[in-house]
Amino acid sequence: MNSNYLFPMVCKRIGWALFVPFAIMGVILLIDDMLLPALPCKVIALFNGPELSTESDVGLSPAFQFITNNMIDELIVWGLTIAMALIAFSRESDEDEYVEHLRSKSLVWSLKFNMVLLLVATLFLYGANFVTFNWIYLFGIPLLYIIRFEYELYHFRHVNDDE
Repeated sequence: MNSNYLFPMVCKRIGWALFVPFAIMGVILLIDDMLLPALPCKVIALFNGPELSTESDVGLSPAFQFITNNMIDELIVWGLTIAMALIAFSRESDEDEYVEHLRSKSLVWSLKFNMVLLLVATLFLYGANFVTFNWIYLFGIPLLYIIRFEYELYHFRHVNDDE
């Protein structure tokens, strides 16, 4: 089986070691961002205009401008993304055709579930709650994929052990 897209098995452990602290920081960020230390940094902004403004062209800033930004939320997004990529795309010790089948089945399931979740949230969440949902939604597909794949793999291994 040709699975060149998978990382070595050790990357899964590294991914979990990264995921736990960044997930905790992400939850803290969602609850109260003042609980996390500030990480001010001068960065180049592609666009630094009004946030979610309804007035057209009022106070628009030029593109590619240097600004000072608290980078803690960007650091959390990078950490969670890298951690989940390492977890999701690490080779299993018994990587075979069935495990690859479980991977594709779990991915399709997570996409479908995430789309339904988006439709429901669009109907029932508004304003700041919808913005918060979208921040969480960024990690929905990889997180649901990991949960579903690990569950299916656990179930497969234990059903085979019982026989």
